[in-house]
Amino acid sequence: MSADIDVVVSGVRAVARDVLAIELRDKSGRSLPTARAGAHIDLTLPNGLSRQYSLVNALGQQSLDAYVVAVGLDANSRGGSAWIHDRLRVGQSVRVSAPRNLFEMSPDHRRVLLLAGGIGITPIYAMAQACAQQGLDYELWASARSAPRLAYLEEIKRLAEGRLYLHFDDEQGGPMDLSSRLQQQQWDAVYACGPTPMLDALTNATAHWTSGSVRMERFKGADVSVSDCQPFELKLQQSGLSTTVNANESVLDAIERLGVDYPWSCREGICGTCEAKVLSGEVQHLDFVLTPEERAQQHRMMVCVSRCGAGSLVLDI
Repeated sequence: MSADIDVVVSGVRAVARDVLAIELRDKSGRSLPTARAGAHIDLTLPNGLSRQYSLVNALGQQSLDAYVVAVGLDANSRGGSAWIHDRLRVGQSVRVSAPRNLFEMSPDHRRVLLLAGGIGITPIYAMAQACAQQGLDYELWASARSAPRLAYLEEIKRLAEGRLYLHFDDEQGGPMDLSSRLQQQQWDAVYACGPTPMLDALTNATAHWTSGSVRMERFKGADVSVSDCQPFELKLQQSGLSTTVNANESVLDAIERLGVDYPWSCREGICGTCEAKVLSGEVQHLDFVLTPEERAQQHRMMVCVSRCGAGSLVLDI
């Protein structure tokens, strides 16, 4: 999705150790496209980098005067979070995309568990606010390495009083034990966002839960070994182009090699920007965007990470 809305930074404040809340307003003073809890925007920085950040204040309002995102300083930053923490200031102009929601809560889920780890609190905080507004029966479990590192700590204490479980690794000797806490499915669904180890632990702990009742948003895609990949033929139906996708390149790499300008953002299979329609071929899905049911349909794929399982692949590009 293109970052085609000009906005200005109208506020910057610390909401935890190494976490900044950034407020963005339309440069011309207009209302911004609205969204529901779980949505994210692409933020394009003056240094040319584009990153995805969850909206803290998207609750399904009729209009939004500003977007609020929270950005944690990544110790292994590739230039996004470090630039924001070091150089982004009130008054600067940046560009954002309209919101995109790959993590929206289902209206069928009336009793929900919200699980956040670290900076994963950003979409979960929005969901907790939405649950409170809608009168849903919810619990919020939030964890971090230490209390000062959990963004919006005081806000979630006030919001979710009586529904909140806090876990801080330094106080309790390690990560939250999800296997013991989730032996029984007491909720219609769990919505979780956090680091890979936490989400992997959640996957293992809820393997016996009802299909479709575990929803996650990840920070980072899975590592794919080249040794597990095989070359395959790729055809772009609209462009009339074809090529062999090598084992050491992605479908997106091959599309770009053919000279086709195709939208992308994360290259990790987590943002959904590069979704393509599949006309034929067996897709080996490696993204964290599509549901198991959507994967089984073989109608769509994320070309930045997913591949062809066998034979050839034809895309509507």
